Amino acid sequence: MLKDKFENLLAFLKDKKILITTHDLADVDGLVSCYGLNFFLNQYFKHKEIFLYFSEISKSAKNFMKNFNVKFPSYDFFYNDDIDDSNIDLVVILDTNNMNQVKFPNNFEILNKEIPIVFIDHHYVNSNNNSYKNFNSLIFQEYASTAEIICELYKEFNVELPLPYKVLFISGILTDSGFFKYGTNDTITYVSKLLDPEFNFQEILAMLEVEESISEKIAKIKGIQRVKLIRERDWLMGITYVGSYEADVASALIKIGFDVGIVWSRKTSEYRISTRASNKICLRTGLHLGKILEELSGEYEGSGGGHDGAASLKGKIGLDNILKKIEEKILTILKKQEF
Repeated sequence: MLKDKFENLLAFLKDKKILITTHDLADVDGLVSCYGLNFFLNQYFKHKEIFLYFSEISKSAKNFMKNFNVKFPSYDFFYNDDIDDSNIDLVVILDTNNMNQVKFPNNFEILNKEIPIVFIDHHYVNSNNNSYKNFNSLIFQEYASTAEIICELYKEFNVELPLPYKVLFISGILTDSGFFKYGTNDTITYVSKLLDPEFNFQEILAMLEVEESISEKIAKIKGIQRVKLIRERDWLMGITYVGSYEADVASALIKIGFDVGIVWSRKTSEYRISTRASNKICLRTGLHLGKILEELSGEYEGSGGGHDGAASLKGKIGLDNILKKIEEKILTILKKQEF
């Protein structure tokens, strides 16, 4: 069935000028999935006209690119800084299923010109999601990363993976699965099959290390100082706010003992909410933060979603209400649990 879907996709992509991109502030999984798909299409179609575009790349992804080029100096992370949409027949968006999470250049009138869009993603998608209903989508929620889905393309169509791409895909899988924390047996199997005797696994881990800045340390300390503790039975939920580093602070809350961490920040024109949950609470209660945030984001004209134990949301209206609803939905799930 998977191969049939890929065959339909490739038939749709044939003879088209393609733009490949991902969500704003591209992370490692989004980044490597774009480069991996670009290489595959060039190998499969031969001399395909493809453009890569990133609105902004995250600090962790930039750090990875720098470390990767130390090991593979000839690898070119080339992408287009700007795009003329008159040269594009179709857009493939990786690692998200929501147009609100994608930023294009100001002169890019993709929706007005009705350019076809294909989403390739692994995050939860609500059936009411307009992006899901209005565009072509290949969304496989059973995968822990988009990199695994692109790997399937190589496997199904017998396209050889050079060593640099094996390392790229392993890196994407590791980071998006939380280094297997949010993964499955299949996630570990994917990585084991990609491992190559020419490259040490520990070297990949070193590539993904990001030195913690003093600003990040301060954000974590302040976030923990301000935390509101909520207890439901033996579960602990922490809610706090910071100026930045929401995701890092949410992860820090889990590390110090909370089962659920909710961290928000208010910017000039928008707010951001990052959430994390321990594996134990997700497995024992069925909690899925990605579902909660994806569903609520639609009510408040925002964009949100993610995994069961890691999800985020961006919006412009109703911060207090949405925080209250997130808390209520989580507590409702915890109260239903039978011990």
